[in-house]
Amino acid sequence: MKTTKIMTTALLCIMISATLVLASHTSSVAMSPSSWAKSTIKPVTLTVTNSGGDNIVRVELSVPLDASNAPLYIIGDITRPEGWTYQVTGSPISKIIWIATGSGISSGNSLNLFGIDAKSPSSSGNYQWKWTTNDSIASYTSSVTTIVGQAPLSYFTISGLPTSSVAGNIFQIIVKAYGDDGLVKTDYTGTIRFSSTDTKAVLPADYTFQSSNLGSKSFSIAYDGSGSQSITVTDSAAKISKTSTVTSVKPGPAIDIAINPADKAIYVGEKVEYKILAKDSFNNSFDVTSQATFAKNEGGSWDKNNKNVFTTGKEGVWVVIASYNSLVSGTTLAIGKSTTVPTQVPTETPTQGINITSNVPSGQPAEVTLTVPETVTIAPGANDTMIVTVNNNGNSGLTGVEINVQGTQSDWVNVYPLTNDVPAKSSKDYLVIVVVPVNETGSRTLEFIASSDQGVTAVKNTSLVISSAPTSMFTFPKNVLQLGVVIIAVAAVVIIGWELWFKKPKSK
Repeated sequence: MKTTKIMTTALLCIMISATLVLASHTSSVAMSPSSWAKSTIKPVTLTVTNSGGDNIVRVELSVPLDASNAPLYIIGDITRPEGWTYQVTGSPISKIIWIATGSGISSGNSLNLFGIDAKSPSSSGNYQWKWTTNDSIASYTSSVTTIVGQAPLSYFTISGLPTSSVAGNIFQIIVKAYGDDGLVKTDYTGTIRFSSTDTKAVLPADYTFQSSNLGSKSFSIAYDGSGSQSITVTDSAAKISKTSTVTSVKPGPAIDIAINPADKAIYVGEKVEYKILAKDSFNNSFDVTSQATFAKNEGGSWDKNNKNVFTTGKEGVWVVIASYNSLVSGTTLAIGKSTTVPTQVPTETPTQGINITSNVPSGQPAEVTLTVPETVTIAPGANDTMIVTVNNNGNSGLTGVEINVQGTQSDWVNVYPLTNDVPAKSSKDYLVIVVVPVNETGSRTLEFIASSDQGVTAVKNTSLVISSAPTSMFTFPKNVLQLGVVIIAVAAVVIIGWELWFKKPKSK
């Protein structure tokens, strides 16, 4: 009898236990987001899933506590799904309990409408939230971890840019990365790329921030283009860009100037307004007309008030020369009568001389002759000088005697002086400098043509041999001012020496 009772009781216990096991639910809880920045308020959603068993009718969530049992997260608004109510424990809140007023969460279903607003701790770390779900007779307990760290990248700042600069100047800038919490993102390790409105700017290469940078890095840049310039920093992966403030960039020191208009052809009495444009080493162009100086020109006169305005007064082809900060440039100005504009304007700008006559009579009166060297040998890239003598064997003096050279480019040859008066039965010497560019080869014939105001001319040829080795110790730069200084200095020495020691006696 006793055995029967024991067996019956045991069987009943087994049945009750089996019933309890079958009824007990299996659940899980997820929090989204699972990570966010320090001291940042985020709306947080809890998703409760019943994987099997009895309906979940109660959900309890405990806030992580610090060493003094104070909540690390500050709980704000709390939401509840339909058919549920909630209650809280503590102030500030340390525990939230949602209680179903209906059937709860059945097996195989989830509910993600539990919500809270939570402000994260002020220090980074991993924090565990304890949760418990209950059905009608049992509970299921576990935890979920949230991570507090740096806020996601939100923007960059660029500092150190001047409001004005000069092309070529190098300066330091600082790029800082910030999170959406407004704090420097010291854990930023993204890659940034630099671009600029200045296509000539010297910019850093793409840079990947290191953890040791702590979200801040200095870089060197230089604007080489003039005008209003800025730079842009971009993190392509994060799709975040920042454009700097604008810097007003001025051109650098001028290294070259040009006269505009060039090779002008007009009538006697007309005016020409010239502009002088300078360029720096970065090819930035800027107007220096007001600071430029224009050389005296016998073809006309410069306006006293507008010093860059030239009024033509005499026929011929003249050279207009302007200078700025030791830089010199020249261009031709062809002046014709009021009914005819000169059509033959030199394509090469002469570097010295004025009144370059292109139409020379073919006759060669016997009373005027030229004495020139038979042969001149010059290496490419070098130069040589020669003396050309105009002999006036006639009984009348000649005025405005000038020498032009044909047979090569005009910028190869410079003659000093530009003109001379040659009295009857006398001679005058001219210094001729021939400069051969470095890339020239082959020989040629130079034709020296002497002409005067009286229309008297003389012609004599010289063979120019371009050798393979330099024959002179000195070469002259092409800069007009530098070349002019050299010409004047050499001419002065030669002419003074010639006048004192080697001048030819007059013919009797």
